[in-house]
Order: sequence, then C-alpha cells, then structure tokens
Amino acid sequence: MKIKLPLVIFVLLILLSCGGKKGRPAFYDSGDFKTDTLSDVNSYSRSNHFINDPDVISVPFKEKGGVKYVNVSANGLGFEMIFDTGCSGTLISVAEANYLYQKGYLTENDYLGNSQSQIADGSIVENMVFNIKELIIDGKIRCPDVQATVSSNINAPLLLGNEVLNRVASYTIDNENKNINFKLK
Repeated sequence: MKIKLPLVIFVLLILLSCGGKKGRPAFYDSGDFKTDTLSDVNSYSRSNHFINDPDVISVPFKEKGGVKYVNVSANGLGFEMIFDTGCSGTLISVAEANYLYQKGYLTENDYLGNSQSQIADGSIVENMVFNIKELIIDGKIRCPDVQATVSSNINAPLLLGNEVLNRVASYTIDNENKNINFKLK
C-alpha cells in the first residue's frame, strides 16, 4: 500500500524533534551553486576577515535574538537555518517539507522511514526522516545525503545540527566578524 507524501506529512503528531545519523563528510566546492530562496540569502554582511588556512571555510552568520542563522540550500532551495550545536540532527518543519515536496525538491523516494527522538523536555516522539540529497552551507560547503527529521509543528525552527556539523573536523565562532570558520576533514 502506497501512502501519498503530503498526507503522511500532515498526519505527523510530534511536537519537536532533533534526530539523524552520522553522514558522509562535508567538502568544499568552489563551483557556482544556483538556489531558489524563501528568504534573502544574500542579506548577510560579508567580512574582510582573512583566514590563512586553505582547509578553513569562513561562513557568515546573522544573529537574531541571540541565535545564529546561516544560509543553507537544501536540494537547491535556500533557507536560513539555526546553527545549533545542541541538536543531534537536521530539523525542518512540516511546512518546509511540504513546500520542498510541492516544488519538486523532495520526492516520495527521499522518504527514509520513521525514527524516535528525545526532545528537550525529555519526552520521546515519533517523526519522519527524509534524505536531503544535497545540503550546501552558504554556497561553499557541500554535504551529500543529509538525513532530515521533519517536525509536525509548522512553526518549528529549522535546525542545522550535529548530523551535519560532525562532518567537519572543527568549527570556531568569530563573533567579532560574524563568521563561523569550518575546518574541513
């Protein structure tokens, strides 16, 4: 029996979750990436700060309410995601998942199944997991095959967590220049 993706997404009964498994390493690609956007992905101020290490990629962030946001492209569609070192995976809301599906950026073949996660209040929730074939951070760091957990909360924040962050050797936050410096493996 085949279930239609939009119906399955809207039937989700979870509040919020972070989940995912360890993925392949991220890598730098100097190619020109084309993205559609839901937000202005070019609105970040660029720094003239120079890192003298070819393995370090500097990504600007925007801060709102003490939270750091970075530009991310998921299968070619641009978003602002929260840089969240406390989240184990990558999280998108059912609204973003549905939009990705309706625009052809996500298909039924990307559905990986369900998983359980523990949320901040300690409760366990069931959620759906999808494969994002290509997640690109600020047009610079390419992460193939990212497992994204879908929250049924349409207001859930988009979280860039450790499922992606663990693909780099390290990262440092430069608050003065508003950059996150990723050292590649």
